Amino acid sequence: MYDTNMENLGKKIKYFRKSKNLSTEELGKIIGKSKTTIIRYENNEILPDILTSIEICNTLNIDLNDICDISLHDIDKSKTVNPFNSNLLYLYYISKGGIIISSIEITETKNTNYILMKNGLNSKGYKQEYTGVLESNYNTAFICLTNAANNPGLDKFQVEIDLHSKIDDKYYGIFLGISDNTHKPTARKCILTNKLITSKEKLYNIFEELKITKEDLQDMIDTKYWDMKTKKIKDYVIKI
Repeated sequence: MYDTNMENLGKKIKYFRKSKNLSTEELGKIIGKSKTTIIRYENNEILPDILTSIEICNTLNIDLNDICDISLHDIDKSKTVNPFNSNLLYLYYISKGGIIISSIEITETKNTNYILMKNGLNSKGYKQEYTGVLESNYNTAFICLTNAANNPGLDKFQVEIDLHSKIDDKYYGIFLGISDNTHKPTARKCILTNKLITSKEKLYNIFEELKITKEDLQDMIDTKYWDMKTKKIKDYVIKI
């Protein structure tokens, strides 16, 4: 059920508006409201009616659930926690023989952690933006993202981070998405940190860590699937 406490509604509208690179004036023109009205919505000075809320969602290509809180009685509270103790993270994964670096900005609200990911950071900026949500339990963090603003097709992916894998301020996980070359499903190793790494030596070390090793390949053969492991993760499988 929806929570009638709408204190975060304006913050969410502002988050999704900015993620779509729309000004308050542009959003207002599309839905037939003034710039001042949009600003008052975002500052929670006034609340949009249900039809206006739907128009905002249609314009921003989001669901009504994205801006309206769900009652805490109907959700798992553990999924709303940001387990990284930072609102700015950096993701590293291999693509086309090199490293892709992305920033992950987390906006925390009462019930949801919203994500803005700037993919492909470089000296000139970044390649594209993705928006989504972060959910977690005591074992795993899930980041689900989509690039609906610029590419409304299947430009979606998920990052799964093992929260017990932290070594030297680095978390290890799996990047599930679409191949750059074949546009077919792929799974890659990824590393998440709270600091931007720029030195060539450290990036080379990360590149080596992100490679699929012989041990990984043998593990896939033995288990019939890929179970991401690190040295500090105990093997809990019972040998029979």
